[in-house]
Amino acid sequence: MRKIKEILSKKWLQHVIFWVLSLYTIGSYFSISGIIKIIDFIYAGFFHIPLMILVYINIRYLVPKFLQKEQYFPFLLLGIFNLGLAYFIHELLFEIIIPALPQALSTAFYIVSFTDMSVLITIFGIYWVLTTLLKLSKSWYRLQQIEREKLSLELNSLKMQINPHFLFNSLNSMYSLARKKSDKTPDAILRLSNLMRYMIYEVSEDVPLSKEVDSINDYLDLQKLRISESENITFETEGDLENRIIAPLLFFPLIENSFKHGFKGNKEENYVKISLTNTSKKLDFCIINNKGKVGHSESDKHGGIGLENVKQRLHLIYGENAHLEINETSEQFEVKIKIDWK
Repeated sequence: MRKIKEILSKKWLQHVIFWVLSLYTIGSYFSISGIIKIIDFIYAGFFHIPLMILVYINIRYLVPKFLQKEQYFPFLLLGIFNLGLAYFIHELLFEIIIPALPQALSTAFYIVSFTDMSVLITIFGIYWVLTTLLKLSKSWYRLQQIEREKLSLELNSLKMQINPHFLFNSLNSMYSLARKKSDKTPDAILRLSNLMRYMIYEVSEDVPLSKEVDSINDYLDLQKLRISESENITFETEGDLENRIIAPLLFFPLIENSFKHGFKGNKEENYVKISLTNTSKKLDFCIINNKGKVGHSESDKHGGIGLENVKQRLHLIYGENAHLEINETSEQFEVKIKIDWK
């Protein structure tokens, strides 16, 4: 199946298939009998000469140079000129060139065009519109494919870039627990192992919501090891977590940013509060954190690349079914995500 897709994805083959089908359609349309004869294909072949000129001028020049750059008036004007050129070539071909062919050919096949101008312009117009739409749809599909590939690379990068500071702090916390021979040490090591396994190996495709939630819990528990005010880190879930599939690591950039920009300054005021509610109709995710003092080396824009990554992935994966809302005050930063299930 994959081999067939690879073959059909070749542009030259797509063009051959299109013109073979077109040749058969035009031959059938102009056939004077119920059975398509060789003369019908010869006529259709000559008929396609101006048709192919019309189509390739349109898709190779007019669409990319004008229509895709939103220059609609030049595209329309030159498109009309292109139709006129195709009509002129058709008349030149059937009225002057074909009658001048060697007598042997003209005796064997009587080739002449009796097609009205209105019918010709209609056929040319149909091909003009059809190939324009095909060109636009292929360009749109390619753009979407590029965006998917880009976000796939970003996801792979996200998988491999567990914040070095987070890892360093987690390992230091585990070292401290081990020195004290704390009973929490094995559990901490297990949580870090689970989180790394999930991020590196298990997120190549969509995952159950329950797995994403488990990984968030592992991440939060590891953060709590190094943060004294761990009671100010909360994560509440509600609804069905087992029977819903979701894009992996969708919320992690937001959670990481909350710890990066919160938990600074007065410890009593530091907090990260996360809630996730899933129903049969929608998913609601909310994360709130205090705004600590931002260092000179940090971006003024809260969230930065992580927030932009989430926006792009939401738009590409869920389209209009996803909504992202940001509420910011001088003391608090809040991000809400709503996904309407189809």
